Amino acid sequence: MLSNIEKLLNSGVAEVIEKVSLEKRLKSGKKLRVKLGIDPTKPDIHLGHTVPLRKLRQFQEAGHKAVLIIGDFTTRIGDPSGRSEERPMLTQKEIKANMKNYLRQAGRVIDLKKTEIHYNSEWFEKDNSIFLKLASLATAQQILEREDFQKRFREGSGPTVLEMTYPLLQGYDSVMV
Repeated sequence: MLSNIEKLLNSGVAEVIEKVSLEKRLKSGKKLRVKLGIDPTKPDIHLGHTVPLRKLRQFQEAGHKAVLIIGDFTTRIGDPSGRSEERPMLTQKEIKANMKNYLRQAGRVIDLKKTEIHYNSEWFEKDNSIFLKLASLATAQQILEREDFQKRFREGSGPTVLEMTYPLLQGYDSVMV
């Protein structure tokens, strides 16, 4: 039978990037904050979301703090990962309609009572200068090194400047929680 640490590191994962570091932190007994962000681009959480949600649940069951971020701001841009073209821009009304059932659906997998929940509009709409600060911290080369962006360049349909901001905004979510 797998220990909690072995289950967290090996069960339901394809790869753990910083496995040695994570294993060391888990063995220290320190409680971790584990974050998952979901953009409400569609009205329902899809089956693909259940994989990271189940992993989040495993961390909850091991006593760690789960943090769920609903990307109601970043949805306006749309996650460009794995995309061959830009996502259509959604209106605020469409985003609100899409996220109407997200928490209920996520609650079928994770324990919402033990989950810290945020909407990333909490910080992005409060201070519009955040974007300028973030944009000054990364180089175009760093952003363009993304494999999915490289692929689109090779295919002649590179990402828009707006899409290239998505990784910065996504990273800032982690800073805020």
